[in-house]
Amino acid sequence: TLSADFTLGGDSVLVGRTALDANGDRLRLETFALYLGGIELLTDTGAVRLSDAERWDAGNPNNWTYDVRPGVYEGFRVHLGVPAEFNTDTDPTIWPNDHPLGVSGSAGLFWSWNTGYIFSKFDGKADTTGGNDFTHPYAYHIGGDANLIEVRLDDPWVVNPCSRHGFSLAGDILDFLSGGDDPIDVAIDNVTHTGDNPALAARYVQGQRNTVTLTRTP
Repeated sequence: TLSADFTLGGDSVLVGRTALDANGDRLRLETFALYLGGIELLTDTGAVRLSDAERWDAGNPNNWTYDVRPGVYEGFRVHLGVPAEFNTDTDPTIWPNDHPLGVSGSAGLFWSWNTGYIFSKFDGKADTTGGNDFTHPYAYHIGGDANLIEVRLDDPWVVNPCSRHGFSLAGDILDFLSGGDDPIDVAIDNVTHTGDNPALAARYVQGQRNTVTLTRTP
C-alpha cells in the first residue's frame, strides 16, 4: 500500500483550510492536486511497474494498494509527476476515460496535447496584511519533463506470501514554498504555469525535491 500523507501547516490537506507560511502570511487552500507516476518496486535486475500514474486531490482517499509477487526487493520509488513516456505529445483519449491520465481522470491537470500534464497544482488566496483579508491569489502549476521528481527508498526487504507492506509519501505542502535555496514569498512570487515563469517553477520544484520523503510503514 502506498499512501500520500501530505499536510498543510501540520494539518490535513482540505479545501478551505488556512495555514501560516514561513513568512507569516496566511494561505487559504482552494486547490491541491498532484500526480504520482512511475510507481515501481526495485529489483536487482531492474524495476517492476505497479502503476503508470495515480492522482491525488485534496480531501480524496489517499492510498492505493497493489498485488505483488513474493520475493526479495531492493527498494521502492515514486515520481512526483507523469513519466516522460506518457507526458508530452500524448493524447489523453488513448487511456480509459476514468484512468488518472484519461480525459475525465486528468480534468484540471492537462494543458493540451502537445504540452502535457500538470504534475502538481497548488492554488488559493493569501492574506498578506496580517489580518483576514484573503484577496491575494497564488497559483503554482508545475509540469514539463525536466520537473519530474524521483522519490526513492533503497531498503531491501522480503515479501512473503499473504503479507502486507506499506509505504508513505509525505511532506508539508507549505515547505514546497520554503524548502528550497531560494524560498518563495507568495506576496511577491505568486503565479507560475511553468512555461510563463520557469524560474519560479524551478524554485517550487526544488522545495518539493528537498522536502518530500518516502518511508516504509509497519
